[in-house]
Amino acid sequence: MGGKALNRYGVFTGRKNTKEFKQIGYELILAVLSELGIHSEVVTYYRTKPDHGDLDLLLCMPADKNINWREYIENTFKPQAINSNGGVYSFDYKEFQIDFIPILDEKWETAKTYYSHDPLGNCMGKTFHKFGLSYGWDGLFYKFRNFNGRNSQNILITNNSRKIFEFGGYDYDRYLLGFETLEDIFKFTIDCKYFDTEIFQMENLKSIDKKRNRKRGSYHLFLKYLKDKNINIHYNFNENKEEYLPIINQYFPEAKLIEKLEHLKYKDNINFHLAEKFNGNIVMEWLPELKGKELGAALKKFRDYLGNTYETIVSAVPIDELQKIFMDVYNGKNK
Repeated sequence: MGGKALNRYGVFTGRKNTKEFKQIGYELILAVLSELGIHSEVVTYYRTKPDHGDLDLLLCMPADKNINWREYIENTFKPQAINSNGGVYSFDYKEFQIDFIPILDEKWETAKTYYSHDPLGNCMGKTFHKFGLSYGWDGLFYKFRNFNGRNSQNILITNNSRKIFEFGGYDYDRYLLGFETLEDIFKFTIDCKYFDTEIFQMENLKSIDKKRNRKRGSYHLFLKYLKDKNINIHYNFNENKEEYLPIINQYFPEAKLIEKLEHLKYKDNINFHLAEKFNGNIVMEWLPELKGKELGAALKKFRDYLGNTYETIVSAVPIDELQKIFMDVYNGKNK
């Protein structure tokens, strides 16, 4: 998205005025409906937008429908290039960049809301992050990190857009009215009761988020707006995000967040103790030459061999006996 996805292939697309943009959108919607029977919609933008760098088309996909989008795009639109990134298919049509975004029908309403009125969804995500949550096209999630600090499971909180907006301090009814100008979107973002100028500044973003937003013109315009209007609002977020868990749990009881977290923490505690007793470093003491991919493959082979008994055996068997079992599996003596 953004009109530059095809540059790497030597394909450079231009901008289209809104009249041309609407005509292309109509042609694409008609094509996928008549040929594939799929409902699609162009992502909503502010009403006075004069021109566009690309066209984002959301495609509502039934769970039982499987389409080879690359093949369909090649045969139907004959583009010079197709770029696939994170489930988005970008291609050129009439010297304009098109982004096909297939969305499962169960996520349709949430995705339409998130993608509309750029850069609103992106900005909202920054606010939710301060509560320990992740907001994206597929809903609002709590990311559970294991003892290694890695994200191990995304717990769905809700994909109800109204509840997402209201929890985050955004006026959903106002959102439904749409926006006349880009400035109206900026003002709506700032009107959030949890708005904090600092969380949007590039220097305060995580590296991957910083890299993405460097390419997003609308986000840079938002930062420029904050600077030009001298908007410096501070909200005192709690640094300990776990303090927000009771509030989240109370607002979204259907998510059963606390219950799910307790189960995950229990399993994570078991995994922590298992990892202390048996891990790659211990195996390398037994087999110093075993490293990298070969080490990973050996560990996987051992885990697959034990299957559902892995936790029981690793926790109960003495380390010398565990070493013998591992070496037998490694050397193929267990067959």
